[in-house]
Amino acid sequence: MTPEYQPSPTALDEIEDLGVFQVYTGAGTGSGFLIDRRHLLTNCHVVAPYREVAVEMRDRTRIIGKVRRLSPYRDLAIVELERPVDAEVLALGDGEGLKPKQPVHILGFPVGLPLSLTEGVISHSRQLLDEQYFLQTDAAINPGNSGGPMLDDQRRIIAVTTCKLTSADSVGFGIPIADVAAFIAEFRGQESDFGVQCPACAELIGEPTRYCPSCGTDLESNDEFAEFFDETDPHPLVAFVEGALTKANIDPVLARHGSHNWSFHSGSAPIKVWCCCSEHLNFSSPLAQTGNTGLNELFQFLLSADHAPFNFDLSGSTIRLNLVVHTADVFASAEHPELAARVTQFVAKANATDNLLINSYGCQPAAETQLDFLHSPAHQ
Repeated sequence: MTPEYQPSPTALDEIEDLGVFQVYTGAGTGSGFLIDRRHLLTNCHVVAPYREVAVEMRDRTRIIGKVRRLSPYRDLAIVELERPVDAEVLALGDGEGLKPKQPVHILGFPVGLPLSLTEGVISHSRQLLDEQYFLQTDAAINPGNSGGPMLDDQRRIIAVTTCKLTSADSVGFGIPIADVAAFIAEFRGQESDFGVQCPACAELIGEPTRYCPSCGTDLESNDEFAEFFDETDPHPLVAFVEGALTKANIDPVLARHGSHNWSFHSGSAPIKVWCCCSEHLNFSSPLAQTGNTGLNELFQFLLSADHAPFNFDLSGSTIRLNLVVHTADVFASAEHPELAARVTQFVAKANATDNLLINSYGCQPAAETQLDFLHSPAHQ
């Protein structure tokens, strides 16, 4: 059982202004934190093998990040953001004097939830695991926390969350700050746009090669090393969706939300795309929540055949606009132009309909509606 303790007055009370953000790729999501206003540090396993990722801001907008440096051995990565971000850059600790039972605070985005804080204590400050040292903690670590910071009571980063033991409870690990600081310092002197550190000697390698030019390690014996330089060809379903989104003026990199999943906003309307089974590809937009009056007129509008090939449904009190595409049609390339045009129409209809439901039928915005866009003159 985790010992109870009282956080000091300097413990984190407000976290929204901190430079900790969620990272999205075509494989999943993770966390990362600013090392300056243009660069984010995260885990290598969060971003690889993608060279471009999406980083979500507090207002749910996303910006492109370019992966600049990877350390597969130490599971670290640095991402350069397309623009400076106005958020607090947390200070790095020195890692000295860490002891068991010392409080630790973990920031990140567990299981896709908004920025969250979990607390625990240091179980071991230098735990040896797989020939590397880690900071071990009993604080809760869940999928999505990877790449986020571990903090002490003075708001200083003392480790980077990397993993937990799935076969045990309350056993999680962070990469010690000394290794993190060295990785950042090496990046500061990097001249190339991209590089992967040799897993044996940490030499930065800028292009695919069989042998490390510094230590001679056979890199081809590491099955994953070549993948860091070349993203694999996308699944046909992924290629279709991302091609259709591009034609609808949606950046597919910004929309990626894990394997065969995408999420983005069209104006104020949230849109989600996923493959729920082997037969159907789903496009859905939770547009608004029903009001208390005018329901007869509302349902007449929702049930009208004029909306085909789209349809509305209700999830609780949330009205959703839906488009279902059969995967068999996706694999028939002759169908792609018509299907892509339908996706473009769906994106535009979602953008217009949430406003219509709110202004004409007494509905309320859905939970994920981007209110700033809803009330902007361009969206009226």
